[in-house]
Amino acid sequence: LEPANFYHLVQFMIYDKDNNGMVSIDETMYLLYARLGRDGMESTISKLFGGEDGAPVKEVGNQGGEVDFQRYWEVLSKEQLRRFHESDLGKI
Repeated sequence: LEPANFYHLVQFMIYDKDNNGMVSIDETMYLLYARLGRDGMESTISKLFGGEDGAPVKEVGNQGGEVDFQRYWEVLSKEQLRRFHESDLGKI
């Protein structure tokens, strides 16, 4: 695995507190807030748990909805690439 992909796998495993192979909104909120702040957390939560077209998050189940690793990895990889391109390093 590439280091960034390995990071996402480990992060997913940390978020998956109940070890069911899925992460919920509740499981991801705290770590995203600490890492990205409120705005970054809300944006990432919307991308993970909302629709591809920016649709609002639909809360279902006891923990507000869940996604599997495939969805989690796809969204965070796109977000990481977007942030890189917006940074000074991505403009070289």
